[in-house]
Amino acid sequence: MKNFSSFRFLAIFFTIGATVLFLANSSGPAANNNFFTGAPSAGGGMESTCSTCHNSGSFGEPQLAITFSDENGDEANPTSYRPGQTYTVTVAVGHTMTAPAATGFQSQILDASNNVAGVMGSPGAGVQISSGPAGSGRQYAEHSTPNADSTFTFEWTAPEAGAGEVKMYVVGNLVNRAAGTSGDNGSTSPTILTFEEGTPVSTRNPGFSETRLFPNPADSPVSLSVRPDVAGDYTLRVLDIAGRELNRNSLRLTAGNETIAVPTTSLQPGIYLVELSGENGRLLERLLVR
Repeated sequence: MKNFSSFRFLAIFFTIGATVLFLANSSGPAANNNFFTGAPSAGGGMESTCSTCHNSGSFGEPQLAITFSDENGDEANPTSYRPGQTYTVTVAVGHTMTAPAATGFQSQILDASNNVAGVMGSPGAGVQISSGPAGSGRQYAEHSTPNADSTFTFEWTAPEAGAGEVKMYVVGNLVNRAAGTSGDNGSTSPTILTFEEGTPVSTRNPGFSETRLFPNPADSPVSLSVRPDVAGDYTLRVLDIAGRELNRNSLRLTAGNETIAVPTTSLQPGIYLVELSGENGRLLERLLVR
């Protein structure tokens, strides 16, 4: 009788644990400190994939199709990137057998040193940009809710010239939307896209002859040095990695050299975006606050 009671307790314990894990990851694994892209992990070793928990369904292996389009809406070369170019990334998660009730995904883009490459932002419906392990500076694009439409989008601004080869790691998940992870199928290995560095965009920040954000990484007051091509009214914004506005200032700039104080005193350590925009130009810079 005692052994039966112990077994029953353990069964209930593991059922509750699986349900809690499912509910957490249904709103995005990285948002809940779970990282499953199959990429080299920030602390060494390799991340696991979704199939660690989601492996007993009848949907088959998730089939992933990833496309990139540039700012003009033209599909980009899938084997190289242009430094400074902003791309819209579309991740489609398909199935080979029974149709799932919903799908999810997680992705990150790393350079050859396994550091974050470029900046993710502007998530589409059902997508969020989440931070990686504390102090790693990593970003993850992932579902914010299981998506019945199976298609997810976000933007990626490629790193500056000199970053070299980058790799995108993507995994998908096919779920039945029942409590727990039973009956689902996650990627057993990541889909890996490798991009060589291509020719930089001709104008990194249209409307500005020179730009410099310093210090970066920052643990002291931050300044933005710019030379607008045209004098006028501009707006300085500080955004989080999901594109949410944290601070906004209106400025009147001349066509000469300008140095602008960037408000960072209230920012916690992490990755942010600094945007300066006006009628005649726009720049977007990545800032790492330590």
